[in-house]
Amino acid sequence: MRIAGYVRQTPGLLHPDTAFAQSERVRRWVRDTGNELIAVCQDHHAASAPTDRPGFKALRDLVRSGGIDAVVIATLSALSPDKIMQEIMITDIRAAGVPLIATGEEDLQMLQDDGDDHTRIVVRDVVARLAEYNEAFGLSGSGEPTVEGSVTFDTPPADENDTSDTTDVVVRLIAPTG
Repeated sequence: MRIAGYVRQTPGLLHPDTAFAQSERVRRWVRDTGNELIAVCQDHHAASAPTDRPGFKALRDLVRSGGIDAVVIATLSALSPDKIMQEIMITDIRAAGVPLIATGEEDLQMLQDDGDDHTRIVVRDVVARLAEYNEAFGLSGSGEPTVEGSVTFDTPPADENDTSDTTDVVVRLIAPTG
């Protein structure tokens, strides 16, 4: 299998696991399982914001390009220390048809079962319902309208002597043409 690794040392002292140590565990897993390491994407621990993640964005591009068969992480905390964000990121990777594998037994077990962690269960349900909603209403998630052209109805000219309020309002949806 063609593998992409992802590593990130989280800020602070709670997770002393360095990006280098995570990278070595990913490389060892790939070597021990006889797979091919295509890339290791890394985010710096001193990012200016939690969403400042060029390494994860590069990983998403690799996943969506079809150039890899699986993503390997050393620990779930490399994705995020927050379980909610972890589940969103896991769902994002899996939605492209690529499995996520952890080198640690506990994290690997969590990725393989649904488990009984209520936070993770709720987040998975919300993410699944959001995907259903987006699909049902034709939402792309890109912020661009997905409405195809619109129909405008011409109203007959108003009688100048008629004082009743029969004004129709016409709303025209304009979708980008390009």
